Amino acid sequence: MAEPGNPTVTWAERMELLKDSAQQRVLNAPMPTAAMAQLLADGKADALGRFEGSPVRYMDRWWREDDPGWVALDEAASAQLDLHAERYRAATAATTPVGTPPEADVELAELPPAQPEAGAA
Repeated sequence: MAEPGNPTVTWAERMELLKDSAQQRVLNAPMPTAAMAQLLADGKADALGRFEGSPVRYMDRWWREDDPGWVALDEAASAQLDLHAERYRAATAATTPVGTPPEADVELAELPPAQPEAGAA
């Protein structure tokens, strides 16, 4: 029974409050490196790029790697990084040859150097 003057809270509202509370706990604690690696592998988180120190987007926030693990940026910093990420992706798309998959750079880097043909001078 609700107290006088207090509106009754529905189950849906309680669940939303619990969800928000759980999300805040996740955002305020460092995430272990292995956990973020698994989120990336599962496609639940997205790295900005394939470079060392690349920030990762997860739970509507950008995360950066730090000593204790991955740390979520605050809302203002995440919003700012969203703008920079959009510019970075546009620049990357503009400089990537059409039809070249992003993995091509990695595959080409792993190929052994070309050997001259026999008899070539």
